[in-house]
Amino acid sequence: MHNGSNLASTYCALAILKAVGYNFANIDSKSILTSMRNLQQHDGSFMPIHFGAEKDLRFVYCAAAICFLLEDWSGMDRERAKAYILNCQSYDGGFGLTPGSESHGGGTYCAVASLRLMGFIEDNVLSKNTSSSIIDLPLLLSWCLQRQAADGGFQGRANKPSDTCYAFWIGSVLRMLGGYNLIDKEALRGFLLTCQSQYGGFGKCPGDLPDLYHSFYGYTAFSLLEEPGLNPLCAELGMTEFSALGI
Repeated sequence: MHNGSNLASTYCALAILKAVGYNFANIDSKSILTSMRNLQQHDGSFMPIHFGAEKDLRFVYCAAAICFLLEDWSGMDRERAKAYILNCQSYDGGFGLTPGSESHGGGTYCAVASLRLMGFIEDNVLSKNTSSSIIDLPLLLSWCLQRQAADGGFQGRANKPSDTCYAFWIGSVLRMLGGYNLIDKEALRGFLLTCQSQYGGFGKCPGDLPDLYHSFYGYTAFSLLEEPGLNPLCAELGMTEFSALGI
């Protein structure tokens, strides 16, 4: 049965093809970008499908990643997307998935990674003149660092338990900003090890059964920690630097 195209599925497909070294010259990128441009809304956000869907930062990120992977930005209006992202930064420094919503680790990753991929903020921006940044960097840094809990793990929102995947989502934001060395790495490593199952893989929390989602983000978190034997990570795309470079 034929399914309609979906922005998130398109991003995932391209990311997988990039990781396995597929030649993108064989992809009908023009059709992808034309369809994607029609998914962008007047406020700069994106919907994942053409009718009856929500719109938020997740799909802005998917659009930015698709354009970056295809090396063609005709699929989106970057200025409008930037304006939408900036409207999602909350009073506490983090980013909600939509303007006015609670700051969230996943939404914050989507915001910062999108701005990085679109070229609006520099790598390691905290080492530059932060007063000229388009986002409130000191407040964002403070919010991210406050997400490391007493058990060493990262929580996605205030007053929530630590969760394996946020070691990637928030850890990657700090890596992109240049603030990763400010976290307690040993404590984080210890938390992640408690989430590793005796059956292999990682669960969401200590004692949980492993699943593919948290296993993937457990390994990416260890890559950010520069665990021996793991390839370095491209934080903006969530894949190894070798894959991102097409090596």
